[in-house]
Amino acid sequence: MSEFTPAAALSDDQIVLDYGLRAQVRLLPYALGFFATGLPAYIWGANYFMSPLEIALNIALFACVWAAFFLLKPSLKTDECPTRHSLNVRLRRQWLCGALWALSLLVASLSCIGGGQAAQVFATLCAGGAVGIIFFSAPVLLFLLTLAPLAMAGPILALNLTHPDGEWTGLVTGGLAMALALGLIMNRHLQEHYHLTFAQRRTLEEREAALTARDSLTRDQMALMQTLSREIATGLRSVDQTLGQGLSHLSRAPAPRHFVESARSEIEHLLGLITTTLDEDEARSGQMILDPRPLDLEGLIRHVTAGFHDMADAKGLDLTLTLPPSQNTGAAIGDAVRVEQILSHLLANAIQYTPKGKVEVKLLPPADGRLRLEVVDSGPGLEADELHRAFLPHERIARTSAGYSGAGLGLNLSRRLAELMHGEVGAQSTPDVGSKFWIDLPYDATATVPRPVGAPETDVPKPVRGLKVMLISNDSLRSVELRDTLEGLGHRCLTATTRPRAVSLAAKGDIDAVLIATGAFEDLDNDSHRQKLSEWLERLRATQARETLTILALLPDGQQAEPLSALGVRPLLLPQSEDALRRALTAS
Repeated sequence: MSEFTPAAALSDDQIVLDYGLRAQVRLLPYALGFFATGLPAYIWGANYFMSPLEIALNIALFACVWAAFFLLKPSLKTDECPTRHSLNVRLRRQWLCGALWALSLLVASLSCIGGGQAAQVFATLCAGGAVGIIFFSAPVLLFLLTLAPLAMAGPILALNLTHPDGEWTGLVTGGLAMALALGLIMNRHLQEHYHLTFAQRRTLEEREAALTARDSLTRDQMALMQTLSREIATGLRSVDQTLGQGLSHLSRAPAPRHFVESARSEIEHLLGLITTTLDEDEARSGQMILDPRPLDLEGLIRHVTAGFHDMADAKGLDLTLTLPPSQNTGAAIGDAVRVEQILSHLLANAIQYTPKGKVEVKLLPPADGRLRLEVVDSGPGLEADELHRAFLPHERIARTSAGYSGAGLGLNLSRRLAELMHGEVGAQSTPDVGSKFWIDLPYDATATVPRPVGAPETDVPKPVRGLKVMLISNDSLRSVELRDTLEGLGHRCLTATTRPRAVSLAAKGDIDAVLIATGAFEDLDNDSHRQKLSEWLERLRATQARETLTILALLPDGQQAEPLSALGVRPLLLPQSEDALRRALTAS
């Protein structure tokens, strides 16, 4: 906490007092310097009418005052969070320190009475010391009204007692009065400064608290959105797989197939909206992590464009690809996943909003350290203000997007992703002629192009014989789906609804693998639960003559993956694909 931050419970007068005491503590080093500077002049003036013994006694008095001051100094340390009690303690101690100096000046001033003409000079020097005390008392009004008069009294009395009718006495008295008046004016300005400083600090703290609350709310919103998006996406993928399973069993009658395919298309659309919204929030909050590296941009373009041919054919559009001659060196730099995401969005927009004509994807030769990829369409085109609004989040152009669903985030997200890769997304458009959208990526002329997108990374797995799989599921619908999937892969399937029933069936014949699809397991952090599961697994394995039995488990998330792996169970995360299940059984 800042040294200027008083407790909120203090009144305005106490806040001013706290700031004044702090200011006075900060002036203490200057007070020491002022004393050190004035000490030689004091000794010089006292030499004219005091004996060396008297001078030594006065200096000893000053030394005692400084000693008392340094004894009290540790207690003058300001509190970070002052209270009324601590403020009163600091007030009394700092007043005592000032009173010691005012009294010592009073004693020194009165000691010159009877010293003749030299006493006038000495009293004038003491008046200068009184001005110093007035200055150092100015931050606190109470000190100025009590200690300043006490310090002024000594020089004024000494001058009036030694030279009562002297003109110099009046001048010094008037000068001290003027110094006190200036001290009061200075105190008034300091009080205004204290109030202003406190208001600024309070505003800053409120702003920081608001920013902290906003950041916390943003993090909570992001966490909530990620959780909801993940859960909704998982559910939609499960529905999509179920529809896919049902589609394979439908007759070739067009009506039911059309309904199922429409439902699957809408699911893909919803999944795309969820992904785009989540990516937009991550990019805007700075939480997105990219992996920029040399790209096989030509292969990536071919791969993405191939996925849109069916969409273009369905609308009767010509989808063409124009690429420059291949080069041996040089590559665009970017995150392959995000570049594919940007290109996919630009292509989807171009095909979706172009009623007739063509859509062309063009890769231009590198220039000025950039590589440009363009998507050109013969669609309705946009006015200048419409093109500007098209890049704003949640903005949709009514003239061209009527009848089409969407969140209005794609172009804004594409621009943010390009900027994160130190690139740029831009556009040109002419109404009734068409539009051209492009992405500029950094280009490294010395980089090596990686292997083409879509090149096989591993050998195609050899076909395996059909396996005998024990399926354990307590959900009849899920059981039917998995049984169909397993049999579609060429495996034979036994089904059990409980663990004891599974052990009983396994004891009657050989099985090659076990697939557990009962959802989340019991709390495996509990020793008792983990021991019971371990014992059941041992009984299940003991029913087979083979040394090892492959046991798979379908899990809704990865929280129990580690303890299950420790028990010899291979976890598979939902929603599982047919290919993932095939690979898992192949590995057995």
